[in-house]
Amino acid sequence: MLEPDAVQAALLAAAGEVQALMNHLGLAARSAPATKLAFEDDVRTSLRKALQFGRVELVTVESSLAATGALAEPTDVVVAAKSKVPQLAIEVQWHPRGEDHSGFANAAMADVVKMAVARTKGVVEQAGVLVAAPARFWRWLPGYSEDRVGYELLGPEEGTPATLKSDFLANSTWDYMFQSGMDHEVPDRLWSSVLGSANLRSPWADMELRLLEVKGLGSARAVR
Repeated sequence: MLEPDAVQAALLAAAGEVQALMNHLGLAARSAPATKLAFEDDVRTSLRKALQFGRVELVTVESSLAATGALAEPTDVVVAAKSKVPQLAIEVQWHPRGEDHSGFANAAMADVVKMAVARTKGVVEQAGVLVAAPARFWRWLPGYSEDRVGYELLGPEEGTPATLKSDFLANSTWDYMFQSGMDHEVPDRLWSSVLGSANLRSPWADMELRLLEVKGLGSARAVR
């Protein structure tokens, strides 16, 4: 496993690189209309480079953690280890421009469950989900979470992890997740904590990046 300080430093380095790109595009916009790009690929690439810095083990993007099931779907950033089990796997979710907060939250929740399953199955030593969203999403999330079980895993407070029993996934609200191939057996409890955060600012984009550490507690159990 990587030290939390090393992961936090990589997040800040990646955010700084993407911020520089945003600044450059902002300057270009003064003389010509700028293309409003989605930066998810840039964050992923920058995070890979930051984690690779000074490291012998290979850091890859879009790598599978298993041969079948949801874990066979490419994971955004994977830090290899000398053993067969990677040290770290991170999924990246960048909020699209627009107001579909619930759709974005569902996509991020699928990543949280996927990473918790990966930890429980022992296919990775440490797992995280990088959620990049505008301030309006982070203001919306607490109220949305009050009436809907599960979404609190996306918004744990600094120093206060969020955890709850995974049986909430039996609700039909989460059908989309299992229809997409998610394992029907998940850890007894899901756990998330803020590992690091960073802000990106420009005249046409205002994003807060929160890197959540994710793991499953207890043995796997069928929720479907």
